[in-house]
Amino acid sequence: MKKLQNYLYQQSALYLKLIVVALPVGLSVLASSNVFAQDTSQETSSNEDDEDEGDNNLDEMIAGITGEQDGDDDEPDRPGKAPKPRKINSKISTTYGAKQALRWKINKQAFFEGYVDEAIATQDDPYKTPGSKFAFGVNGNYIWNGFTLTAGADYKRSYTDVFGAWDGIQDATYSFGVSRKISLSKQWAFSPSFKQTIVRSDLATKELTKTAFSFPLSYALNKEWTIKALTVGYATQTYTNRVLPQTDLTSTYSTGVAYKLSEKSSLDLTLGREIRTSNQSSAEYSKTTITPKFDYKISPTSSIGISFGYETHTTSKEEFSRWIIVPKLQLRKDI
Repeated sequence: MKKLQNYLYQQSALYLKLIVVALPVGLSVLASSNVFAQDTSQETSSNEDDEDEGDNNLDEMIAGITGEQDGDDDEPDRPGKAPKPRKINSKISTTYGAKQALRWKINKQAFFEGYVDEAIATQDDPYKTPGSKFAFGVNGNYIWNGFTLTAGADYKRSYTDVFGAWDGIQDATYSFGVSRKISLSKQWAFSPSFKQTIVRSDLATKELTKTAFSFPLSYALNKEWTIKALTVGYATQTYTNRVLPQTDLTSTYSTGVAYKLSEKSSLDLTLGREIRTSNQSSAEYSKTTITPKFDYKISPTSSIGISFGYETHTTSKEEFSRWIIVPKLQLRKDI
């Protein structure tokens, strides 16, 4: 496995160097991401709906590539050591991302997917300098008696600036999830989900286990409008290799609206609130985010778009607000 991983990194290095300069310019006009907003729009049941549902689950599995979760948290406070004052590097959070995937459709109920995913010059922490991330992995999706089962393995490396020096750390994320779409009526739908995640890393303090639940409730007003009435989420994560034990509890609440502009394009707006408590005060925070997002399908399996947002983030030591700009390109080939 190690030889295969190193081979993939070496083969992709030249490719990445060629695209990282031109990609941000093009994507800043055309691209999008699901990192800060979850699409819970509900449509009538069909084979296409089942496939879209699988896409959403797979996107959630790799959301950690550009988000502040699954091992990206700071280490806990150390007794007797005063915290150092921190300087904000940027009040604009930006990520230029591109995902390429190859999907093998076994039948209408199951598929496997291999992918590579690049996050370029990301500013996901205002107190850190921008960096880039490269990941590759495989995901599986199986529909059984109305339940969607997903599993995946993801390997990630981080680099300074635009794919500069590698930090020498490789993270491996393994996950398993199950979800189900329940039609309460012609308009109301409830889509509960569960996900279990394990993170292993060359840096032992980043290793953790995480359990997450999500409970989206939506109302389809008509063929164009969907009200994302309320989504409640709950997650617990425990770092397994830290001198000071750390367990975080995170609650999320969001609401919004989605509008289908055409068969190929959509626009949605999400307002979210996230609160984290922990036995280590340095990990606690609360934040509020408002995120408009535009998506456009360039083919039945590929899309481009862009997300704009505004976030207010508060901890026991500091508070900041920032704009969020997340363009992304997703290309997929089915075989």
